[in-house]
Amino acid sequence: MGGEFTVVGPQVRLPGSDQLMFGVGVVLLAVGLVALAVVMLLRARRRRRGAPRRPPVAIGVVSVLALIGGALAVANRPLPFFVPEFPALPRLLPEQAFFYRTVTDLPVSADSARAVASLTGPDGTPFALVPGMSGVVVDGVAWGMPFNPVDDATPRVAVKMRRSPSPSFTGSYPMADPAYIQSLPSYGIDNHYIAVDATARRMWELIAASRWFGRWEADAGALWNLDELTYPRSSTTASGLPLLPGTITYPEVAAGRVQHAVLMAAGVTSPGAAVWPARGTDGRSTDPDAPRMGSWFRLRADVPIDDLPIQARVIAQGLKDYGMVLGDTGGTMAITGTVDRRWDDDQLRALNRITAHDFDVVDGSGVMVSPDSMEARPAG
Repeated sequence: MGGEFTVVGPQVRLPGSDQLMFGVGVVLLAVGLVALAVVMLLRARRRRRGAPRRPPVAIGVVSVLALIGGALAVANRPLPFFVPEFPALPRLLPEQAFFYRTVTDLPVSADSARAVASLTGPDGTPFALVPGMSGVVVDGVAWGMPFNPVDDATPRVAVKMRRSPSPSFTGSYPMADPAYIQSLPSYGIDNHYIAVDATARRMWELIAASRWFGRWEADAGALWNLDELTYPRSSTTASGLPLLPGTITYPEVAAGRVQHAVLMAAGVTSPGAAVWPARGTDGRSTDPDAPRMGSWFRLRADVPIDDLPIQARVIAQGLKDYGMVLGDTGGTMAITGTVDRRWDDDQLRALNRITAHDFDVVDGSGVMVSPDSMEARPAG
């Protein structure tokens, strides 16, 4: 894919055998060096006692062990890393998608007050809004959702589905090189892989993606036809919603406007039936007032945002105009954005001043065209 739809980023090690073999190599090297030291000490003691010399078989064995470990560790060592820069995303779905439907005219849901009140910690403090993206590495993770521009020339590979082989898309997946996977560079948190072909209008998703000795595996996978608003049979999210259309990118914030609904995750979600536009749930809260998956939150118009730093202010205005849709369970109350080294984390953290009590849950049932479609009736 040419033009400006490219990622500026480093080569990366992938989750799976790359990480395993590095760890194995370090362990073998350490064991080999310790064993070599012990063997040398024992041989020295035998010489001092005048014992007859023996062939250095043990020295050879532990030396080979250390050499193998060192070779594995070096061959699979972590590569120099910097947080990538991701390009602006085009409109991924048709304009009729709910993602692009403003919420300023939608009525407040009858259960809004109860749902919002449930988004509190054990001490009753309302959840603060958390930016789910960052410009730096924290505890080995560059927080945010990466994606991979691909085209017809990108190699297609088969992916073994571990947990959900039946509903998953079982065709081949385009694997970028380097492949940017969620929670890089150390991995371990969801490990979503997203590939987008903006020309062919296709998007592929994997969750818990990893590569083992050249073979790709994942828990589940999905293929989205970006010219359609129907839901595919497969999904990598409990809500059944696509990830990338609801993800904030740095370029759109730098341009001054977020013009789409944002996906959010909450630590309190209902196990009850999802509401449109969501299709499923992984909610497990016992609170009867917990919001259901698909709940559409709108930052209230009277919440002051003018004193927020520019990056936080642009995002907050987008939450007033387009809102955020509950699409996952986890954390406290976090919105989805791309990882990008151009984010100013101090500015993003200012979003913490906004809490769950600053939102209303709106009723989107009146703009739903069909429960089997992401299409929304336009405003006005």
